[in-house]
Amino acid sequence: MAKKAAKRKNTRKNTGSRKNGGRNRLWIIFAGCCIALAVAAVFQKPVRRHFSYPMEYEAEVRRACEKYDLDPCLVFAVIRTESFFTPDAVSGAGAQGLMQIMPETGKWIAQKLDVEDVYTDDSLFDPETNIRFGCWFLSYLMEKYDGDMTRTTAAYHAGEGTVKKWLQEEENSPDGVNLSSIPSSVTNNYVKKVLHAYEKYKPLYAQEEEEAA
Repeated sequence: MAKKAAKRKNTRKNTGSRKNGGRNRLWIIFAGCCIALAVAAVFQKPVRRHFSYPMEYEAEVRRACEKYDLDPCLVFAVIRTESFFTPDAVSGAGAQGLMQIMPETGKWIAQKLDVEDVYTDDSLFDPETNIRFGCWFLSYLMEKYDGDMTRTTAAYHAGEGTVKKWLQEEENSPDGVNLSSIPSSVTNNYVKKVLHAYEKYKPLYAQEEEEAA
């Protein structure tokens, strides 16, 4: 009988220990969740911005935009649409880097910038070079198309020659100046994505500028 009583006592003790251990683990998990929620609350906007509309390579983008008189929000929108901020991205057509520049376009831009003596195709995988070249090209197109973002982004994607052809076709450009429709569904979707991202970046960038002031 004494052995049975001792056994029951040990069983109750072990059961109690397991319950206490279980409660302790639950408290630890609960505390961890509370901490995670608190951190998320503090960093909610930056985290959401980071995953949905990143502003990576901000210093490089700012420098290039100041140099070529561009809106950083447009550049972020193009990078997001082209590569989602992947510096070593290569498209099926061979476009390279953050802003997905074709090597032959890179050579042409290098000549315009008078840096062809140091340019190689691999230069486009360097974020600073890629952003500088992409921003120069966007600035060139913006000037060519009088600041029209639809024509600019369409030409960035499909090429100047293609956009020129579209503008000459009455069904695409009744006034011969503005694209009322884009014949290519791929380019049309691209332009829509860039312009949508641009509108999303504008308030985020303005908020960042306000917080930095």
